[in-house]
Amino acid sequence: MSPKNFYNFFIFSIIGCITMPGILFGPAMVGILIDHADFSEEFAGWVMAFGSAGSALTLIIISGYIHQINLKKLSYACLSIAVLIDLYCSFTVEPNFNFLMLRFLIGVFVTIANIAVYTSIASFDNYERGYGLFVMMQYLISGIGLYYLILYSDLLGASGLYLALAFLNFIALLLISQLPDVDKETNKDNEPKSELKVLLSLVALMAIIGFGLHEMAGVTQFTYIERVGVNIGIESQSLGNIMLIASLVGIPGSMVCIALGNRYGLMPPLLFGISCCVFGMSILLLEKTYMTYFLRMCLIGFGWSIALPYIQSLLASIDKKGSALAAGNSFATIGGAAGAALGASLIGQTGNYNMLLQVSLMIYIFAVVLILFSVKNRSHNQ
Repeated sequence: MSPKNFYNFFIFSIIGCITMPGILFGPAMVGILIDHADFSEEFAGWVMAFGSAGSALTLIIISGYIHQINLKKLSYACLSIAVLIDLYCSFTVEPNFNFLMLRFLIGVFVTIANIAVYTSIASFDNYERGYGLFVMMQYLISGIGLYYLILYSDLLGASGLYLALAFLNFIALLLISQLPDVDKETNKDNEPKSELKVLLSLVALMAIIGFGLHEMAGVTQFTYIERVGVNIGIESQSLGNIMLIASLVGIPGSMVCIALGNRYGLMPPLLFGISCCVFGMSILLLEKTYMTYFLRMCLIGFGWSIALPYIQSLLASIDKKGSALAAGNSFATIGGAAGAALGASLIGQTGNYNMLLQVSLMIYIFAVVLILFSVKNRSHNQ
């Protein structure tokens, strides 16, 4: 990776991380809403689900027009509105429908800037390393954010949480100028190809649907994983430490992608990362202790950070113009929304964390089958 590309990828990654708080800080946000704003566990889950639903709707709409939209210019307006909404939310944190709609709108506006990051990375030749760095930054920022949000949740409260989110969106707004005008700078040498034909190919469909289910399974667990720790009896300080360590463990995982790129293809690193995730998602079903919780968090942190950038690289390789990548992120966001909703529904109906863990594991295994099928058939076609 050249120094110039590294700088670009680093800035893109900061913008991308800032504009996905529900994914990076979800457990701490849910905990703060429950403990400091009198939200029920189910309603706090719906807050996350509505934000993801806004993101999903946005991605569905723009995926068919992504080459006709200047995402960079649109991001300026969207992030400006997002800052104002988060400021307003800091004064009106109540478990009602109006608050849900505000979080839905936040999902709509920040997603524009977030998908601009993904398409910006895809515009470089060594995009697989860019996605590796992006995932590494996600784990680093998530670990730091979760640690301090949990540790200082009493000081922040719900109002302080949304003030902090408004500040992060403002930082992203200041950095948008660093994004390239992808619609003008890319695809000069690519032959014309029907986007619909690409998206309806078996390889693309399996990758896109698999990515959506992959994120659905992850978010189903991730949304309530802090509550699982509380249920086991782990105190706030220890929970913060575990989440920080688990996120930091993801850094060497993502560095595998940065260092190796596509040197050994997609299948070997994907299989390794996925195996770590499956074992991590299973371990709490065997026994719930401090140690198994710690191992679960570290295994998921390490394995997910390897699998995710290679899944995104798979989508980018299917169509360098970004149609598969945009559709994949759309389905991933839909999966995230569905995962948060599924988690809220399961907890609301049963109050049983074991049921949540079992269902999410089954979904993840199905996702893995689809993704590996796509990788195998892509290699065969090439």
